Amino acid sequence: MLIQLLPMILVAFIGFGLRQAGVLRSSDAKTIGKLLTNLALPAVILRALAMASITPDLIYLPLSALIVVLGLTAIAFLGVRWLKWEKPRAGALMTTFPTFEGGAVGYPIMLLTFGDVGLSRIVLFDLAQAIYLLTVVYCLSAWFGQAGVTGRAVAQKLAQTPFFWAIVLGLIVNALGWTNDLLLGLLNIAGDSFLLLVLLLLGMEFQVQLPSVGRYILLALAKITCGLILGWAATQAFGLQGVEQAAVLAGAALPPSMLTLLFAQENHLDTRFVISFISAAVPLYLAVVTPLLAHLSLSP
Repeated sequence: MLIQLLPMILVAFIGFGLRQAGVLRSSDAKTIGKLLTNLALPAVILRALAMASITPDLIYLPLSALIVVLGLTAIAFLGVRWLKWEKPRAGALMTTFPTFEGGAVGYPIMLLTFGDVGLSRIVLFDLAQAIYLLTVVYCLSAWFGQAGVTGRAVAQKLAQTPFFWAIVLGLIVNALGWTNDLLLGLLNIAGDSFLLLVLLLLGMEFQVQLPSVGRYILLALAKITCGLILGWAATQAFGLQGVEQAAVLAGAALPPSMLTLLFAQENHLDTRFVISFISAAVPLYLAVVTPLLAHLSLSP
């Protein structure tokens, strides 16, 4: 597993180096992000769900995600009350702590460890979180930013999110058996660029405020630990084992969603906090979850 992970780390370092050298700029990161959001990620999701064997008992995956995000939201709320931060930073914590960056981090790890089956399982886990992110978390972000939010704005946010529609279409294609060589060929071409693009983007966007890096590492460790505890409790409650258990644990410990940065910008929250939190959480997540998944992949 470590040998497989090293090329991913090197590609991320290449992205970081190209950004530092000025070869790639912030405008290039935005272009890569758009390609990921609108093309590569939806193709990967659609392909994984279209080809997966989906049974009724897999409903426990999104239910597990709902347990985890509700628990993390409650923990973040208690943290905000205890820390007594000003609204921009408090809102940034409430926006980031309950969310998961599945597309850029969780999906590649599960794909690398368990193949398309593992990818399909974490996509199903991520379904509930995606809806929660684009509704509840979006509303929380707007409330802390005093921007106000309407039901129409929430509906538009869902309708404008390609990966959400990829999940819906993937489930429909799977249920109706509409897969064919032409569709799979198109999805393979678009999806094969996913890993390269996401690793370059992670490297380019890496940024931590050095004077307070310890604080962000502790915060990331708290999120990962709380997520793993909640995820483990959900797997025990629903009796999940094997790749399904791995998907819940890998998903529950994920770093904050990159979409939260857009929410923070839109609602005038503390964007530096969001960037630093995500940047600290990604490498820590890999250090913790990679050996865990390697162990679970070897378990009978």
